Order: sequence, then structure tokens, then C-alpha cells
Amino acid sequence: MNVKWISHRGESMDAPENTLAAFKLSIDRKTDGMECDVHLTKDGVVVTAHDYNTARMGDFVKAIGKSTFAELAEVNVSGSKINFPKERIPTLASSLQFLGKDREYYIELKSGCPALVPAVQKVLMESGVPCRQIIIISFDKDLLRLSKKTMPEIRTLWLTGFSHENGQAHPDADELIAILREISADGVDAHCDEGGIDAEYVRKVHDAGFLFAVWTVDHPGQARRFIEMGVDSITSNCAAVLRDILNPQ
Repeated sequence: MNVKWISHRGESMDAPENTLAAFKLSIDRKTDGMECDVHLTKDGVVVTAHDYNTARMGDFVKAIGKSTFAELAEVNVSGSKINFPKERIPTLASSLQFLGKDREYYIELKSGCPALVPAVQKVLMESGVPCRQIIIISFDKDLLRLSKKTMPEIRTLWLTGFSHENGQAHPDADELIAILREISADGVDAHCDEGGIDAEYVRKVHDAGFLFAVWTVDHPGQARRFIEMGVDSITSNCAAVLRDILNPQ
């Protein structure tokens, strides 16, 4: 099985998303990598969190971009995970301790913040993590262009959220390839829309020299179908469980 299993926001089915506990669980379970979302705090610290505020995961509400890291550290972001009662928003730098030697880290730059690019670059340079282990992902094409310009050695994937169910069809393969070339991306990280993606679609993208990842897949049947299509990686909230179901040792 050549597909890579990427833990979405860490192993977030079992641990609070984007926390050190979730990232640690991903390396303990030996998935092929982990994914996070990053924001910049008021005082310029790169932190891992999905939302622009702490309302959904936290015990009280703070806007990340308008708060210092010290202020955010007061918020418990355990969400509903009762087995992890005291989790805090971590820095991107601290999360790297759970990457390991051979795993990949998909780092999502949240849209609309160009300052994230040099800030993430600084964290990565200071960490000494090999560039081959890092993949920058974003819905924001401008941020991907900027990332590739300033960090050409690090791969970038364009995130897409198209869904037939919402009446938003994926661009066809030729259109997608043109977009990836225009933004100098190394591939696509596509929403798991089986109405718009099939083996031929994936093959065309591969033949053009691009990577093809999908997110977020939590059902083994769907994961198996994407593996049969030939995708390179699958991001899942329960990546280790899917791997063990589909590739039992």
C-alpha cells in the first residue's frame, strides 16, 4: 500500500485537534505524517489552531490574531475530549517535537495573512527539520505563490473544497493542472468528493507531474476507493485506524 496516512490536526478523533496530545498520538501510532492549521498571534507567534478564535474548542473566547500567545495560553482547548482535560494551543515550533525523522508535516496556512509565510519560514529554519518532511498547504493561492517564492525547496499543495453535494464541481483535470502550474504548486490536496474525482482524473494530474492528496476521509470504504484511484496521501481524523483496517499486519 503506497498511500501515506496523514493525521488530520493530529489524531483528532481521539485527542483534541491541533494540540500536542493529538500530535503525540500520531507519532505514537506511527502514521506517515500529521497535519495542522497555523495562525499568527498578536505578538507574532505561529500557533496551531483551526479557527480564527477559540469559541468552538476553548473554555472561553479569544480571537487568535488579536491575542498574545500568553493570553491564548490561558484557554483550555480540550473541547469534548474528557480524557485530555487540560490542553493548550501550542506553538508550531513545539509541535515539531512530534514529527519524527521520516514523517511528513502538512502545514495549512490560513487565508489572508501574508505575514504567516516569513513567520513559518523562520520557525522551520530554526528547527532544522529537513525540507523534504514539510508540505505547505493552503486554500489561498497568493500564500502558496509567496511560499514557493521564499521557500522554493518546500513542496506546496493547493487545498480545494469543491463538492458536488454543494453544487461546486471540481475543475476538470486540465483546468486543475493549469491552476497548479500558474501558482507553482507541487500538487493538489483535494476535498474527498467522489462525484468529481476518479482514477482517470488522478492519472492525468500525476502524468502532468503533480502530487494528488485528499482530505478528510474517515470511512474505510471511501479510503479504499481513493487508494484504488491512486492518490498519494489520505488525510484523516483517524488515520491510524484506517491504515490498520485496510492494511492489517
